[in-house]
Amino acid sequence: MKIRIDGTPEEIEQAAHIFGPSCGPIKLTKKRDGGNFGYLEVDERQKIICLDCETTGLDPNEDEILSLSIVDWDGNVLHDRKYKPTRKTEWPDAERVNGISPESVAECRGIWQDDGRIGQIICDADEIIGYNVGFDMSFLSAVNIEPYRPGRKPRITDTMYEFAKLQGDWDSAREDYKWYKLTEAARIAEYEWTDKTHGSLSDALACLAVQKYVDAEWRRLRGPEGIQMLYPNFRF
Repeated sequence: MKIRIDGTPEEIEQAAHIFGPSCGPIKLTKKRDGGNFGYLEVDERQKIICLDCETTGLDPNEDEILSLSIVDWDGNVLHDRKYKPTRKTEWPDAERVNGISPESVAECRGIWQDDGRIGQIICDADEIIGYNVGFDMSFLSAVNIEPYRPGRKPRITDTMYEFAKLQGDWDSAREDYKWYKLTEAARIAEYEWTDKTHGSLSDALACLAVQKYVDAEWRRLRGPEGIQMLYPNFRF
């Protein structure tokens, strides 16, 4: 099924989330009057993944991935592994947060040994979800793992931003929505952690739960009638 909607790219993206995980890549087209319309392809067979990585620091050009976890929409683990950095030998600040010590990854492989497997998983996805997902994608890009291949470009969803939009708290200093930490978003979503926070697998599962909460809340708050009011140009 194809759905046509007029509006800004952000409105079209938000509408896609209202329809949930069955909504595939968005085809955005410019109208003659300068506006936009998009076609949302709804297909229950869409492949959606959620990922998270722990790193030695915040700079993808200097720091490295210590662990990477990927789950599908149902929470099944597709990939979960720790990695030994090739350049960094210690990362005390990051270690205090993620609990990954140099000793705990001393016998692990380098992430480059898994780049084919990881690349296949993310390239097969129709949508990639993450909490502050640009951070994770920048670290993958730094080791030449990209989610693109000819003729295919997955939808990238930042759950942190989607949750912030749902809450609607405006930060006038930043002129944007107020950010929420994953732990706070998970608490509001009433998610029960399966493991300690700041582990890549536990954070990926928590992010997935928050995204499902966001999607469900938009559908609950707006419903079919609300969607029609907000987006009168929907074509089913």
